[in-house]
Amino acid sequence: MKKVTVLVACFIGISFLFSSCQKDGTATDSNNVQVNFDAAYVVNGESNSISVINLNTNKVDKTIDLPNLQSSMGMGMMGSGTGQMWPHHISLSPDKSKLAVTLPGSDFNGGSGMMLSSFTAGSMMGNLPANFKIQGKILILDAVSGEILKELSIEGIAFNAVFSPDGKELWTAVMMPEGKIYVFDATTYVLLNTITVGQMPAEVTFSDDGKKVFVANGMSNNVSVIDAVSKQVLENTSVGNYPVGAWPGMDGMMYVENEKDQSISIFNPMTNMMSTTVQLGFIPSMAVRNTMMNQMWVSDPNGSKVHVWTNTGTGYVEGGTVNIGNGASAIAFNNNGTTCYITNQNDGTVSVVDVATLKEMMKISVGQKPNGIVIRYK
Repeated sequence: MKKVTVLVACFIGISFLFSSCQKDGTATDSNNVQVNFDAAYVVNGESNSISVINLNTNKVDKTIDLPNLQSSMGMGMMGSGTGQMWPHHISLSPDKSKLAVTLPGSDFNGGSGMMLSSFTAGSMMGNLPANFKIQGKILILDAVSGEILKELSIEGIAFNAVFSPDGKELWTAVMMPEGKIYVFDATTYVLLNTITVGQMPAEVTFSDDGKKVFVANGMSNNVSVIDAVSKQVLENTSVGNYPVGAWPGMDGMMYVENEKDQSISIFNPMTNMMSTTVQLGFIPSMAVRNTMMNQMWVSDPNGSKVHVWTNTGTGYVEGGTVNIGNGASAIAFNNNGTTCYITNQNDGTVSVVDVATLKEMMKISVGQKPNGIVIRYK
């Protein structure tokens, strides 16, 4: 799902402003895809589209074109060069009716560590012009028809957006030196709350019981733990160097991927205490659990692999790897955990992996620079 590090460093001393983008009526009106099958939705950043894979055939059955939202900046962010919005992550509402897609305005697929060493919050804030402004986007789509229901503008970079487990709220982080969480009403899209967190927050996730919210603060090297009801920060749990996402793990634990440390921090969300650290030896892109197999799967974009760890009760032991595509990124399992789908950013494909044998069964061609993926059963 990668990734982040500090794109703002590209623009020190450069004045730019995103335009007030309007929907491209042609693209929006053409979306009447009717997804009436079990599907995997794959966000294609460079193609500005969503490929809809039919899980019964493992073929792309539909394509949802996203509106042509463009920025007016004079140069591209982190190599995008075109001023396009680069759709990145996707989530599904609990009732399976809506999709939320974030458009951070930059190509994050190349990794996030390339500019961290040249960035400090103090120097950045001291060099930015008074009219410096970044405006990200969140699109809400009908999951069946592909119709765009709402376009939200965000004062800052929206890296991901997730629905609360009860479906009433939409949460997103503002990826800036003074990090904020925005909480929107998921029906009216009115801003309900703004929560201050650490520096350069990225992924926002919920605990399994929906009572806590977690945001990885990349420049603060911690995870903010937020009470989902009161919207109060309960704890800032220290983890590794440059965390990007905290994901629900096995046995109620949370997996935190640390890019700079090339590690996974595992902590208990009940006590907010660290449990252990798994050293990887590669930069992780995403860490997810397979509850059926008691495993942790971690994608390795530079190695074109996914690595599998098993929790033995006394620790995590690497149990194998699967060779997949270049730029391995987001991971999603089918409903019984027997098949895994992994986006390959640089190949424009999705690898289909048999979990029992740890073998890639096939690659599905999608759009260019695929990243986020979510599975929906009708």
